[in-house]
Amino acid sequence: MPADVGSPESADDLAVSLQIENLRSARFKSGRIPQSDVLRRALPAIRARIAGIWGERDAFSGTHIDECRRVLASVQGALDLRVIEGAGHWVPYEAADQVTTALFDLLARGSGPLAVPK
Repeated sequence: MPADVGSPESADDLAVSLQIENLRSARFKSGRIPQSDVLRRALPAIRARIAGIWGERDAFSGTHIDECRRVLASVQGALDLRVIEGAGHWVPYEAADQVTTALFDLLARGSGPLAVPK
């Protein structure tokens, strides 16, 4: 089962094939990027609304979703972070209907003024 999916049922033949092809064609190896502070340091420069959709069982952040939420909210208090139960890193593949609903909801909220903490 690819480590990026949240449950064995999601690791169908297509998911495995896509994962193999993604690994083959990757232009760089992500290595330690998920554990580094590269993104944390870049966040203060973001002036767009920050929102996120995560899988509860995400291989990179699943056990750290609360920490991710705190870090993102420290930069932008109006953060809207959705967690899809049972899904992994491939949340759009595993829970397409839920992700679509969440995306439409996030987009419907518009891009009003940002609440950026001082």
